[in-house]
Amino acid sequence: MRFLRYGVFFTCLALSLFVAACGQASQTPNGNSAVTINVHDNYFDPKNVSVAPGKPVEVTFINKGSNVHIIEILGLTAETTLQPGGKVTFTLTPQERSYKMYDELYVSQGMVGAFSGAKNAGQTQATATPVPSVQNAVAAYRDYVEGQTSDLVTSAQSFVDAINAGDLQKSRDLYGKTRIFYERIEPIAESLGDLDPRLDAREGDGPANQWTGFHRIEKALWVENTTTGLDKYTTQLISDVKTLQQQVKTIKLSPTDIIDGSVELLNEASHSKITGEEDRYSHTDLYDLAANVEGSQAAFIVFKDFLTQKNPAQYQDIQTKFQQVESALRPFRSGDGFVDYSKLTDNDKHTIANAINTVAEALSKVAVNLPQS
Repeated sequence: MRFLRYGVFFTCLALSLFVAACGQASQTPNGNSAVTINVHDNYFDPKNVSVAPGKPVEVTFINKGSNVHIIEILGLTAETTLQPGGKVTFTLTPQERSYKMYDELYVSQGMVGAFSGAKNAGQTQATATPVPSVQNAVAAYRDYVEGQTSDLVTSAQSFVDAINAGDLQKSRDLYGKTRIFYERIEPIAESLGDLDPRLDAREGDGPANQWTGFHRIEKALWVENTTTGLDKYTTQLISDVKTLQQQVKTIKLSPTDIIDGSVELLNEASHSKITGEEDRYSHTDLYDLAANVEGSQAAFIVFKDFLTQKNPAQYQDIQTKFQQVESALRPFRSGDGFVDYSKLTDNDKHTIANAINTVAEALSKVAVNLPQS
């Protein structure tokens, strides 16, 4: 569920579009550009920063608030903790693209911004033509997403059929197995509009009378112990997954969006989903976590031809880290599913979270080598 955690962020792609809200770089004694970003409770000032691409820039974050903040420019810096009054300086070399700037602790409250490498207003904006392997990769990823949504429609129908037949146990058995097809495509959840909350909102994420989707049905199956009275939700679920199946055929996909979306999903999995908040009634969280990792790995693998030309060692390293996540999850597999999440110890969860964090950090370095379209 990404619609609350990751909000829309704004980009400044040309100096001619600068307004007061966009930061500009000054000059350091050694000739590098320099930018200061004040971290308040809970917003960045400036929220959007634009600098020359391909040139070093010194970026200083200063915590002006009274809270602890964990800041990151996705793909350029690691997550860094700032105590009140603290500051940190990075020397970065951004490419000609926009990077998401956010606070890990307050991103759900909209503490996001953009750090962009942008050409000067007087320069002609060139449109890069992606190499064929990248174009093919995006097409391959779209095929993957379409395949997953097709399977989601089929599985959701079986799930709903079990509910309509009054088979509580079968409905419970199919719940986690149906959700995996949606969880695998969550790297692009931000592109799905209100379909994401309609399908995946948790209790309390919005008005009770508007709560639909998987988790509303989950509560009925595990808390209310019933399959009756769910026609409204099952009908809506089937309608929404069929709409999703059509929508993914036409949504715009870019290489950097695919990779950055995968990194954001892995970060969400290791920081919030690992707590068990997602499937709080059924404790089927391991289905979601595994599917998030599988979907992110699929998004990465489609770029194999391009990435192995650029940096084969990096590609192999990330693949190894994905395998380490699988090794961390393997002890908790049971048949064609997973054990109840409540059986995991805090140490078990910590091991899984660390493995996911490790691959997310490595994957965050990939987008800088990819064209944006």
